[in-house]
Amino acid sequence: MNKDYIKFIKKAFLLLAIMFIVDRSLGGLVEYLYLHEPMGDVAAFSHAINNPTEDLLIYGSSRAVHTYNTKVFVDTLGVSTFNCGRNASNVIYHSAILPGALNGPHKPKAIVLDLVAKEIAWRSDQYGGDVLANMLLPYVLTNDNFASLAKDLFPKEYYKARVSKLYAYNSHIVSIIKNYSRRHNDNINGFQPLHGSKVSKEPEVYTAGVDKIDEFSKEKLEYFVKSVTDKKIPLVVIVSPMYVQPFKENYALTLSKQIVAKYGVQVWDYSTDPRFVKKELFYDMAHMNAEGAKLFSEEIASRMKREGIIKQ
Repeated sequence: MNKDYIKFIKKAFLLLAIMFIVDRSLGGLVEYLYLHEPMGDVAAFSHAINNPTEDLLIYGSSRAVHTYNTKVFVDTLGVSTFNCGRNASNVIYHSAILPGALNGPHKPKAIVLDLVAKEIAWRSDQYGGDVLANMLLPYVLTNDNFASLAKDLFPKEYYKARVSKLYAYNSHIVSIIKNYSRRHNDNINGFQPLHGSKVSKEPEVYTAGVDKIDEFSKEKLEYFVKSVTDKKIPLVVIVSPMYVQPFKENYALTLSKQIVAKYGVQVWDYSTDPRFVKKELFYDMAHMNAEGAKLFSEEIASRMKREGIIKQ
């Protein structure tokens, strides 16, 4: 064999070995920083999958994150509360983190799921998909549930994360630096208040976009509801207020309600409740501000108390 070729092969292997060592070393450092972030979405997510010992757990998208004031539930119901919501997520995400609450030694006294009108409609936007991928990839080597989900939804990214430890965290570098340098934590047990209002117009006509059903999201919604009810944990499913005109229920929402009803669970639909559809209570067209969140959380907590949802 040509000596130059052998020399090339040796150098190539040496380069690969160096790259592997650097990747594992830097990846290990970033992993440690990622898992120990003092605040931010990752810190809340880490708690939701590793140590959700609160009595009341709330799941949902950004509308849940900014709508359910955990302090109100603590004060009204007298139980510890954590908001497990995540920006740009849907029921695929919620079902992925749910085992952290159901399979641990602590059994929640109740679970709230905030449902959006297009929860199971085709398909989550690209940003939502990116958020889900970014959430799953750091755990493909340590969490079988997340690894399986990532392999099904993002096979290319899954295999890249298996090969390169650093790849799984490359989209988190900026947020890690940001969260270690921040001094003020605006996250209150998962709840993130939005202050003020950007709303200047009257409620507009709601358009839910394409109403084709995403079968995978549909399956995950049923999985979520069945998993909670099988554990005999009270489940409250809510459609929180939107700053829109009253609208005809779309097929995705109708089907979601049918799936929930199949397991004997009611849906509390406040989507166009006139008590809350007021510009001063919304930060933007989709999210309530801190004042609106407080009022709506008081409504939900009081209703849960009246109906005896949580057994002391």
